[in-house]
Amino acid sequence: MMVFRSIKVDGTRYTQKAFYFYEPAPAAFCELTPPEGLLNTVGDGVCGENGNFQFIEDFGTASYEKDGTIDLVWKNQGPDSDETAGPPKSKSSTLAPADNYGVFAYTDMGFFNVAETFTFSGENRGFLLATATATKHQPSDENFERIVSSSLSSRMPDESSFMLALKKAFDDHNVEASRVPGWVTDEEVLPKCIGNTCPDEDYLCSEGKDPNCSVSPYTEPSASLNGAGFAVIILGVLSVVGVVFYFINRHIVNKQKERYRIRFAEQIAEELGHKGSIDQLSCGDLAKEFHRIDESGDGSISKEELYEFISSGKAGVMSDHDFNALFKSLDLDGNGVINFMEFAAFMALCGQSCPHGAARRLSMAPEEIAKLIDEKKIN
Repeated sequence: MMVFRSIKVDGTRYTQKAFYFYEPAPAAFCELTPPEGLLNTVGDGVCGENGNFQFIEDFGTASYEKDGTIDLVWKNQGPDSDETAGPPKSKSSTLAPADNYGVFAYTDMGFFNVAETFTFSGENRGFLLATATATKHQPSDENFERIVSSSLSSRMPDESSFMLALKKAFDDHNVEASRVPGWVTDEEVLPKCIGNTCPDEDYLCSEGKDPNCSVSPYTEPSASLNGAGFAVIILGVLSVVGVVFYFINRHIVNKQKERYRIRFAEQIAEELGHKGSIDQLSCGDLAKEFHRIDESGDGSISKEELYEFISSGKAGVMSDHDFNALFKSLDLDGNGVINFMEFAAFMALCGQSCPHGAARRLSMAPEEIAKLIDEKKIN
């Protein structure tokens, strides 16, 4: 399978288009008799002669948080019977910058979650390194799975080069003529929207909450309070905070015997002063903590650097056996060091409710995980 991806940012608007090309089916497959009601080809194509393609298109807007976060608010997918158009079917789907050359993305669909990191690297930042960690089913489910993948792709110099390569892919895969969109032959650049239904300006402003054309939720109220009112509120807040800290402390004491890798994730959140769930940590928080542990400043955490952090007592007393298990959980590709993508993916998907030994690593091709991530589902 061949994948093309176009990403554009225009002010407060974000658009991503992904194209997936499939080779013609092998002769052995075409010789099989399809089950009743099914076909061994798509449309008017001929099995073994014509390839196929699909597209996924995402639209997003900036948020009022002023931290670079992008909320994905519309998705188009097609063609074929699974063609869809409308708001993403997920609890949350956001992207956020880690720095000038890195992006962290997180999608929560309840039964399926995925954390992604994208980093432009190499000479002139001409290559995109992508790492993804996904989970299927709830952590308490016996079918809970963890899927890990990474890919490296070159960056095209301009949109004209992208369009020429995309058009060539339609020819190389011999996509049946009736399935080739009109803009492929008629246009020199990608249309703003390639789906049958596209979000209009009213939708992006009202439902998408584009900051350029919607009302901020942080508008100051007209009412005011006197000094006595503020004093009562402050005392009330201090009382609530005191109760919260009491229960947090008691909770930590009761959970001291849990797996040390979970304790490590909690400690990172505590070091950052984070009071929410681990998966709510911002990319800035994760990058700050990553660089603090990476004392050599070479962009990766060695086993010695992690051991020094653990030995400082910040994650509790830990045996050599538990430390080695923790390092192995973080070092996804097994190269002996932990990069930021691995660190961010571990922190995004690690929580107190995760049962030990339930997650398992699967081997998937980068193209498969790329399509899985864009669809925000597992077929």
